[in-house]
Parts: sequence; C-alpha cells; structure tokens
Amino acid sequence: MHYMSTITQPAGSLWTRAGQKGQFLFALAVGAALALISWQVGLLDGSTDIFGGVSGEAASANNPGAFVAIGAAFIIGATMIVLPCGFPSVFAMPSILGSRKGLSQRTMLGLIFVAASALPLAALGVGLGFAGDAILGLLDTMSARMGFAVVLYSILGIVAIGYALSEVGLIHLPSLTSRLRSPNMPNQDKPYRRSLVLGSTMGAGMGMGCPMPTYYILLGWVAAAANPVYGAIVLGAYGLGRVLPAVGIGALIVGGMERRTVSRGMISFREKTSGITNGFVAAAGSYLIVLFGGVLLYRLVTL
Repeated sequence: MHYMSTITQPAGSLWTRAGQKGQFLFALAVGAALALISWQVGLLDGSTDIFGGVSGEAASANNPGAFVAIGAAFIIGATMIVLPCGFPSVFAMPSILGSRKGLSQRTMLGLIFVAASALPLAALGVGLGFAGDAILGLLDTMSARMGFAVVLYSILGIVAIGYALSEVGLIHLPSLTSRLRSPNMPNQDKPYRRSLVLGSTMGAGMGMGCPMPTYYILLGWVAAAANPVYGAIVLGAYGLGRVLPAVGIGALIVGGMERRTVSRGMISFREKTSGITNGFVAAAGSYLIVLFGGVLLYRLVTL
C-alpha cells in the first residue's frame, strides 16, 4: 500500500517541482532572453531610446507607453495590499469607517484617507520629474545620457535581484518598514483628522518607503521621463492603487465580514502567488541588468 500511494501521488506542476532556486534561475533566464529580444527589435535605437523609450516621449499623449505605465503603476500599487507595507491599511479602514454611521460621512472619511495617501506620492512624482529634467539638462552629450541610463537601470536591476534573492532566502536585506514609527493618532472622536493622519502614514510613510523593487523601477521610469506632471499622474495612480482595495475591503469588514476571514484569505493569496511575484521581480531585474548594464554599457565603451 505504501508503494501504491507513492506511485499515485500527483507530481505537481513543473514550476512547483523546480523549487524556489530553480524558479529564480528560470526567471533570470527569461528576463535575459527578453532583454536580448528587445535589443534586436531596436528598443535602444535612437537618441531618445537609450532609456528604453522612456525619455522625452514618455509623457506624450501620442505614446501608448505613457498610458500603459499609468495602468501598470495602479496595478503595482494594488499588489502592495498583501505586503507588509500595504497590509496594515486594510485593518486601518474599519476603525476609520466605523467611527461614523451615515453613508455620506463614511464616504467623506474614505475620500480623505485616499487623498492623504495618494497626494504625497503624487508630490514625490513632481519632485522626481523636476530632478530628472534637471539631470538630463546637464547631460548634453549622447555618451553622458547613455552613462546615466546604464547606472540608473543597472542599480534598479540589482535592487530587484537582491529582493528576489532575499525572498528565496539566499541573502538577508534589512526591512525599511520596520524603522517606521506609528504617528500620534488623534482620538476616535476626531475621525476626519484620524483619517487624514492614517492616510498620510500609508502614503508618505509606508508608501514611499516600501521596499518592493517594482516600485523602485517605477520611480526610475518617472525620473527618466523628466516631466513633473506625468510623474504626478503615474505616482498618484500608484498611490490610488495602494489604498482603493483597502477601502473596499475595509467597507466589507464594517459591513459584517470577519477580520480573521479577510486576514486568512490575504495571507493564503500571498503564499500562493509569492513564487510568481518573485519570479516577475527576478525577471525584471535580469532584464534591466542585461539590457542596460550589458548591451547599452557595451555600446557606451565602444563609441
């Protein structure tokens, strides 16, 4: 019977049987292959394409990539809800929404929380846009711009690979969110001020300090686009993505859903998707390092 149970036991998917290290290596290979394909199709061709199509035309309404980046920013923000830097927002919302009974009052509390979370990130986008424009203004030669692109995206790629390695357990990275301290919260009898403070904490604190590499890649995109308005829109969309799901789930908890059910469901979802998420991060890091730290660096040194 023992041998029979061993024979009939499902083998599982190839991705599962590969293990974390195998998945990590496969993701690296996929990212490298996509980088080489991007190079062959001419992604780095042209004076404005040394940033992967980001610089100059990124904020143009005629560029589909501009709208793709806004949508991607919202999705990246939404994925933070199952991470330590986004998870607390889900259980902050019931204390905010539950402090008032009327629908209009709860709606106003939710809007204050969303605005307080998204606006600091939009302001960060404005600052990065001005900074990127100032830096690119100083880089008046092709070689200088190429060097900036190599350094910027290679660093982002290394950060992504480092995060993926820490998730696999091969290295240990310090947690930025562990250094954040809870602000002095207003009392329950001041719900609007409480909503403002909590929203600002999620946006200006945990939002800006979240260690997810996809967020840092987004920051690099905004800086390279060198457009303050575009930067505000992209990071504002990211900020909305971070908190809108939390508002919805918080409303369900206030409506009667058990907190334990929500918590178990979110933890289970994170565990089931952690391999895919980490694979995407590793592939993104490999892509940036090969395309910019490899191909573009080779072009730079052979000019």
